[in-house]
Amino acid sequence: MSILDRSWTRPRPTRAQLATDVVLGVVAALVSVASVQVYASASGVSTGWKGVEAYLWFGLGGLALCWRRQYPLTVLVVVSAVFIVVGERLLELGAVFTIQMVLFAALYAAWAWSRRPRSLMVVTLVVLVGMFGWLLWSFGRDLMPPLGEQTGLLPPKVALIVYSVALNVMYFFGAIAWGQAAYLSARRSALVEDQRERERAVQDVEQRQAVQAERVRIARDLHDVVAHHVSGIGVQAAGASRLLEARPERAREALGAIETSSRQAVAQMHQIVGLLRSDDDAAPSDRGPQPGLDDVRQLAVTTDRPSVEVHCVGETFPVPDTVGLSLYRVAQEALSNVRRHSAATSARVTLRHLSEPGERAAVEVEVLDDGPTRSTPREDGGGFGLDGIRERVAMHGGLADIGPRPAGGFRVRVRIPVDREDA
Repeated sequence: MSILDRSWTRPRPTRAQLATDVVLGVVAALVSVASVQVYASASGVSTGWKGVEAYLWFGLGGLALCWRRQYPLTVLVVVSAVFIVVGERLLELGAVFTIQMVLFAALYAAWAWSRRPRSLMVVTLVVLVGMFGWLLWSFGRDLMPPLGEQTGLLPPKVALIVYSVALNVMYFFGAIAWGQAAYLSARRSALVEDQRERERAVQDVEQRQAVQAERVRIARDLHDVVAHHVSGIGVQAAGASRLLEARPERAREALGAIETSSRQAVAQMHQIVGLLRSDDDAAPSDRGPQPGLDDVRQLAVTTDRPSVEVHCVGETFPVPDTVGLSLYRVAQEALSNVRRHSAATSARVTLRHLSEPGERAAVEVEVLDDGPTRSTPREDGGGFGLDGIRERVAMHGGLADIGPRPAGGFRVRVRIPVDREDA
């Protein structure tokens, strides 16, 4: 990338930046006018036409900075013209520092904020040629202060010309370099922010897709569980119809089983409401028996890193198949995140059956790892499995506690209430 590359178009200044420029311009004008008064009082030089000309030119130069970011090239031309006029009509006042700083600020702003590369090059060339041409012309007119005898390698006049030209080269090209550096810095910041916006957009799309896929998976899992109840109802109903006259007691038992299964099916079907469904049907290999709480123990691993221990706490009691399936998926996803996003050497899965007198029963799954403290996978730019965990838990009316542990590692803990009489 060339240091003079102007291929990027800088956005226009914001309202806040324009307001700041107005304040800066007014302050610059006031300081410039005050500097004329101080310099004239100290040196006794003339302030021009009716004693106010110098104040007008210096004030105009300062006020021009009010538009330095909105119209940078116009401001540069105006300030350059004011500088030359002051140098021609008020020669001694041309040395006042404020007019020098105003010109420096205008040239800097042109290179930092101009959005027209060709016009910038043309205006800058015209300003430089005009300034250095006027400077050399001034030397040719013997407008320099009286010079002493030669005491160095160069004659006094030549030395003064070399010194003045070198000083002006540093002055003008320093302003240009500073302004170009500000332009390149703004471009780098804009490119970084643009890249971040694109990454955020992609991340949002991937998150929505992941959540949608997890919802479809949840709905499919629940559908399979409820289908089991419905199939059982069909079998019991067929048996009851055959036994109704010959063995009414057995028929009543079958009808009781139908009632229980239907209640469970209705309760679990309510959990499906609100979930988004997809047209993408699962492959036959994905339609096997659904795992449950008993399968959590199979997640234990001792031959790989991280090793996984599974512990069961509390007296077990029956839970709905949908709850068992969801808790298994939570433990499965949490362990997958440990493997993908941490340097943990071990993880611990704890399955708790909670049943206190006077309180609603609940089942809890907690997954802890011993890795270093880390943020959530979503913040790290990883997967979106934690959103699926929250979806599942919210579907059952449960609670999820997910986040880094103070002492290091990460924790996923979910609790789902269970009505034992419906289990």
